[in-house]
Amino acid sequence: MDKRNFLISSGLILSLLFSTGCALFLVGAGAAGGIAISKDTIEGHFDKKLDQVWRTSREVLMQEGFIRLEDRAHGYLESEVRKSEVKIEILQVSEKTVRIRVKARKGLKLLPHPDLANELYNKIFHKLK
Repeated sequence: MDKRNFLISSGLILSLLFSTGCALFLVGAGAAGGIAISKDTIEGHFDKKLDQVWRTSREVLMQEGFIRLEDRAHGYLESEVRKSEVKIEILQVSEKTVRIRVKARKGLKLLPHPDLANELYNKIFHKLK
């Protein structure tokens, strides 16, 4: 992540912390620059083409489980990985930047599964490097 995106992300994080009171926190060293925006969701920004992020995310999901639903037009993938539901949202947020959100839930979709969301985010991140 370049300096500009880091500053934008940091500003966004701080403004969200102070305006919403949510428990927004940075994910540890293993998260490769992603942030946890809820108990079950990891988010990150990439200076990559939307198609490249889409293909890489899809590839990781197919390697780890199977895809139930994909909607390329809306940047949405839904899959099952290790008996957990995983949803990935991919959105072009600027001319050069793509946002990805990885959400994972287990146990009849009732329990957050942050470790799986983080693991999948990291696999996508490292393939995009």
